[in-house]
Amino acid sequence: MSRFITNVLKLVSGSVIAQALGILLVPIVTRLYSPGDFGVFQLLLAISGILAVLSCLSYQLAIMLPKEDEESANIVSLCFILICITSAISGGVFILLSGWVGMVLNTPEISQYLIFLPVVVFLNGLFVVINYWLSRRVRFGAVATAQVANSVLSKAVQIGVGIGAASPVGLILGQIAGYGAALLVMARGVREDLSLFRAVSPHRIKLLAKRYRRFPLFTSWSTVANSVSLQVAPLMLAAFFSPVVVGFYGMANTVINMPMSLIGSATGQVFFQKASDEKNRTGSVKSVVREVHQRLVSIGIFPIMVLMIIGEELFSFVLGAEWATAGEYARILAPWLLLVFIASPLSTIFSVLERQTVDLSFNILILFSRIAVLYVGGIYGNPVITLILFSLTGVIFWGWMNLYILKISGVAYRTGLQDFLRFFLVALVVALPLIVVKYLALPLYILFIVAGIVTCIYYAVVISGDYILKKEIMGILQEVRP
Repeated sequence: MSRFITNVLKLVSGSVIAQALGILLVPIVTRLYSPGDFGVFQLLLAISGILAVLSCLSYQLAIMLPKEDEESANIVSLCFILICITSAISGGVFILLSGWVGMVLNTPEISQYLIFLPVVVFLNGLFVVINYWLSRRVRFGAVATAQVANSVLSKAVQIGVGIGAASPVGLILGQIAGYGAALLVMARGVREDLSLFRAVSPHRIKLLAKRYRRFPLFTSWSTVANSVSLQVAPLMLAAFFSPVVVGFYGMANTVINMPMSLIGSATGQVFFQKASDEKNRTGSVKSVVREVHQRLVSIGIFPIMVLMIIGEELFSFVLGAEWATAGEYARILAPWLLLVFIASPLSTIFSVLERQTVDLSFNILILFSRIAVLYVGGIYGNPVITLILFSLTGVIFWGWMNLYILKISGVAYRTGLQDFLRFFLVALVVALPLIVVKYLALPLYILFIVAGIVTCIYYAVVISGDYILKKEIMGILQEVRP
């Protein structure tokens, strides 16, 4: 477990820089582009995100599973072929139907930007595949560096274009540039493995495609359903309301996910590798699931609580007064995103235990439930009520997912619930001064100072109670000292 934390922290160290730069530059970007620009950009990302997930038919998840690296190299090649086919076909279809897409989404202006769609889908899919390969090869440093390159260049391009002429084009070009920079960095990590790829053959690709056929048959539809369930919100919000509402929603989602994914995505990558290894060696994943679940709860619960207390003040101060509505949306979405943060990194356990049918059923159910509540909220005509229903649905389904993951891993429900309740109570006690300051309506600078102090106190308590995490962090701090 000590090595597990080391690898997570290695990824997080790169993510810290990437996310810090992203957070520092976001206020500049939000002052250059309007919520409407972000709404169009978010719609393009929603469409490309669904297509990128579909592009590999989930074969990228099989990269971790073979015992021999040569076998995984063949799976990587299979994924690359599928990405090329998907991006070419989807690009042609959406470009031809661009006018119809704009009409359906109540956003005619998106039609002129769909020409970028195949590029975004291709780069996104390739980024995911190489990410899994480097994780299998335990080259988490290369992944961390790529994250920094992605964050820096994407925001730099968005700012540079936005200063000249702000429009959705600047946001899209920044996204493309970020992926391109990340892939160039990751390619350096793959160069050491070129000998493995020389052994790739069409025959082996066909055999492995058949061996892992459960991924396209079950997991691919599960991941597509999950992706659609996440992206259906901006698509339906645009259809019922406007791109401006989509922009507020997209910014709320992005700002919450930036710090939350700092730990979550890194943990998920390392957990998949560790759980696969434990399953092959011991036949059990109970201990690794138990410890990772506990740490995710302890880390994620406090920032969500802070956001629910001062979300609107935080957004309007950092991003600009016109983004206060995004802060309101963020408060609504926060409980759901906390449960996603805990369960999502652990959800690869379905692939490790080859229980893809359960994952498929879950994602199909949550997809249809979200479509239903978004439709009801859209007919009602109030975006706030729509998002409350959307978030409540997420809380119910992802709460169940948390418990089910613990069950199939051999961890008792009571253990998981006790961990959650314990850290919730600690977070609530530590956050009491912030609640008092908010209630007294004291000046904003006092509110933010108190928020910073209580955050430091909470994480000091968490780290002091986790011997392994404390040891690893102290080791890293000693290494960086001059």
